Amino acid sequence: MSETIPSNSFKIAIVAGEKSGDELGGPLMEALKESYPDISFVGIGGDKMTSQGLNSFFEMNKISVMGIIEPLLNIRKLLRLRKELKAFLLKEAPDIFIGIDSPDFNLPLAKFLKKTNKTKTVQYVSPSVWAWRKGRVKSMEKFIDSVLTLFPFEEVSYMDSMINVSYVGHPLSYYIKMDEKDLNKKIDKSIALLPGSRNSEITQIGNLMVKAARELKKENPEYTFFMPLASRHHLALLEEGTDDIINISYGDSQEVLKKSKLAIITSGTATLESVLSFTPCVTLYRTNWLSYKLIKPLLTIEYFSLPNLISGKKLLPELLQDELTTENIKNSLDDIHRKGFEYYLEEFRSLKDSLQAGGAHKASQEIIKLLNDSSRS
Repeated sequence: MSETIPSNSFKIAIVAGEKSGDELGGPLMEALKESYPDISFVGIGGDKMTSQGLNSFFEMNKISVMGIIEPLLNIRKLLRLRKELKAFLLKEAPDIFIGIDSPDFNLPLAKFLKKTNKTKTVQYVSPSVWAWRKGRVKSMEKFIDSVLTLFPFEEVSYMDSMINVSYVGHPLSYYIKMDEKDLNKKIDKSIALLPGSRNSEITQIGNLMVKAARELKKENPEYTFFMPLASRHHLALLEEGTDDIINISYGDSQEVLKKSKLAIITSGTATLESVLSFTPCVTLYRTNWLSYKLIKPLLTIEYFSLPNLISGKKLLPELLQDELTTENIKNSLDDIHRKGFEYYLEEFRSLKDSLQAGGAHKASQEIIKLLNDSSRS
């Protein structure tokens, strides 16, 4: 039997196209370096990944687009960037490729590297095959060696597949810690407003949140609002003035959620942060109307927000597309009040336990298995 190649020979290509992907990539890289301190990384990432030693080939936000229509509008730029990245990765000849989320960008990269270099490939964060386009699993079998899933409900989609699937849980379930002291520090009648990290989310949903905050403030002047924006330039995208009623901050969403009693959040990882902070939230989602018309008939899920998908029931209110009105937001907050904080506290503790399945450490071990397999072949 041939021995495992020295750790300093391992080179990993790793690509994240979203802030949430960068937040997964950073801890993963850190965990991999604990096993192989001399491992090297090439690819695309944000601050969390560059802090772990990645020299990003280009800025991650260049490929951060959502839905169906927005990628189509940017198709020439995306194809050019992917072509340049393919050439770069081909030259670098990595031992393994890890695509973090962003499947429409990363899966073609994995396919290319598998075909040209027989590179071992990992998709960290399953595409939404559990929600739509389930046939995608069959095509993925040809070029994806392993899928690392964040949520327990995703594994069933790969039951009849040759792809190795490992449920690793979500690292946020370890990093966001709440004890009794933290619960007692929550600010009474406080609401966190998290509009998302994309420009389109700020313009489409962020402004609605500001309007809802104004309406709620009229009804109850004791309300306090916090809006942690992902970037300083997002403030200019808010049409409504915010200074008089909303406390604006930057890059501190987890801290804001931990001190808030309630939250209104654009669908995504932030809803999970809210649950882990024991902050009941209303989840909002709105995309380009044409994207929605195209996707809606293909959906096979009853819920779209992460808390509801993980719990398998309508644990928290969610508003989709035309349901996004200030009146519906207020009614949803009333629904949360009626159930009461103690009800959610018990549910959130159970949900947190289910998500602690190993996180970045388990993900790194699955990747190391592939690295060792590739070194023996």
